[in-house]
Parts: sequence; C-alpha cells; structure tokens
Amino acid sequence: MTENLTTRSFDGAELSKIDAEIRAEQDAKPRASQRTVGLVLLIGSVLGIVASFALMQDKLAILADPNASLACDINPFISCGTFIQTWQAQTFGFPNMYLGFMGFSIMGVVGALHLSRLALPRWFQWATFGGLAFAFAFVLWLSSNALFAIRALCPWCLVVWAVVAPMFFSFVAFLVEEDVIDVRGPVRAVLRSWVALSLAWYALVFIAAFFVFLPEWEAMFL
Repeated sequence: MTENLTTRSFDGAELSKIDAEIRAEQDAKPRASQRTVGLVLLIGSVLGIVASFALMQDKLAILADPNASLACDINPFISCGTFIQTWQAQTFGFPNMYLGFMGFSIMGVVGALHLSRLALPRWFQWATFGGLAFAFAFVLWLSSNALFAIRALCPWCLVVWAVVAPMFFSFVAFLVEEDVIDVRGPVRAVLRSWVALSLAWYALVFIAAFFVFLPEWEAMFL
C-alpha cells in the first residue's frame, strides 16, 4: 500500500515537472521574432503607403471639386469625402497623409532591417517603439473622433487603423521577448500575445462602430 502511494506521488511529481517543462518551452518559443516583426512592419508599411496615396488622391479631387463623388463614398456615414473635409484630417496644419507617407516609409525601412536580422542598437529599438506608440495613439484619437465627433468612417482610414495595430503590438512583443522591455508574469504574457491584442482592437472598433451607427444600419436594412 505504501509503495503504491509512493509510486503515485512520484508519478504526480514527474507529471508536474513535465508540465512545467512544456510550459517553459512554450514560453521560450518566440511569438514575435525579429523576422516576424520585420515582415509585419514591411507589409503594414506598404499597405499604409497605398492607403495614404489613395487618400491624397481623394484630397486633391475634393480640392478641385468640393462636390466630387469619390469611389469610397459609399453612404453618408461610410465616406472618405466627409472625413477629408474635417479639421481632424489635417491635425497638425497639413494633411495627415503626409504623416502617413513619412511614417510608413520609415517603418518600411525598419522592417527591412529586421528582416535582414541585423543587430540593431537599443536606442534604435526605443526610437522605433516611440514612433509606433505615437502612430497608435494618433490612430486611437482619430478613430474616436471619427466615431463620436465626425460620425463617419473613411474606408482608407480603416486600412491605416488596421495595419498600425499589429505593427505596434508585434513590436512591443518583440521588445518584451528581447528583454528591452523588462516585465514578468501576466503582463509579460499579455504583451507577448500581439495577435490577440490586434484582434481585440479590431473587435473594439467593430463593436463601437456597430452601436454608434446602429440607427443608420437599421435605416438601411429595415
């Protein structure tokens, strides 16, 4: 009887040890490797530049003819034209598209550097983090204005919002895994989950847009 209990305790200890080793191995496996982050930054930058170019073309069309009908003007609340003519579209005194061209071009180069697996200095990583943090904060501000002040969504702006989130969250995860950002425990686990954080951001925007424009949706489909 004593031998059976000892054997069971031994087996339980061994299973716990194996389980701990599996968890440690999963935690050690990078979710945002340098190559992954480089790819996310590069793809996101290309899409961001395309969206910025399309918005600039729409801006020029509006300047030439304020009554111009744009391809992305789907209805009164899903419209590039509505958003482009607001002061939020030129927050710093010039069209936001200029920021898009500059910022996404820089991040595209940073993405290429990471894809090449160069050992980049810590100050460079912090500078990149600062740029992406500014971009994500700016997107948060623009999205809240679009939903609650302007009450219109710009399709090309949605593309920018969509790419900035994974660019920011993946880079944060990379810095955590490289111990540039030194956090432990649950916070570390959350910050490493950049895909889940990006999906949560998409869900937040979708849910907010659904309820903010609920009367318009009902008018369209009911």
